[in-house]
Amino acid sequence: MGADRVQDIAKSSKETIPDAFIRLETEQPGITTVHGAVLEVPTIDYSDPDEEKVLSAIEDAARNWGMFQIVNHEIPSEAIAKLLAAGKGFFELSQEEKEVYAKPSDSKSMEGYGTALQKEVEGKKAWVDHLFHKIWPPSAINYRFWPENPAFYRFE
Repeated sequence: MGADRVQDIAKSSKETIPDAFIRLETEQPGITTVHGAVLEVPTIDYSDPDEEKVLSAIEDAARNWGMFQIVNHEIPSEAIAKLLAAGKGFFELSQEEKEVYAKPSDSKSMEGYGTALQKEVEGKKAWVDHLFHKIWPPSAINYRFWPENPAFYRFE
């Protein structure tokens, strides 16, 4: 793809990062991350037996917040930890290894590795690397975009 990626800029010194990408200290993730048990983001209890209520809460949170937290989902902590480790492992690969899974430039699909320059907000830009692939239904999975490294990323 040829373009610099987020990791390339992040590894360089602060003096070489364009001002348009440097957020104020009060806007940086370490400061803005919510600490503690009380969150303002909508929390949805997935164990609620009232399915319509759960679906309505998800719809409302998605429409009005764009995000939500699900509790009592019964996904084992080990599975979540493996998912986080797989993502971290992939994005720590060399640029050449990640580019193997790059989204073709002429593709209309969302699948593949790439870079997106987000919409500018208050004069600051957000540049992110991403890897998208389909997981459902199984017939739609295209393993061409599923990294072979880290080895535990795939479950073919």
